[in-house]
Amino acid sequence: MKDARKRLPPLPVRAARVLAQLKRVRGLDDAEKSVHALGLAATPQERWDLFENSVRSFGFWKPSKRKKSGM
Repeated sequence: MKDARKRLPPLPVRAARVLAQLKRVRGLDDAEKSVHALGLAATPQERWDLFENSVRSFGFWKPSKRKKSGM
């Protein structure tokens, strides 16, 4: 898996390539196209990292509470 990651170009380069293909799509503005291009170009781990960073930036990421055993 690390070997596959080394062979991939950086995410911004891949997203720019996908965005160039999405320029022909009608019905979406440029901001929506760039968001979709980023999601389509990212690997599953990169998508999870993007999601996690956005949730943390909004302040919604908190540690889960441990359940106490009642016995």
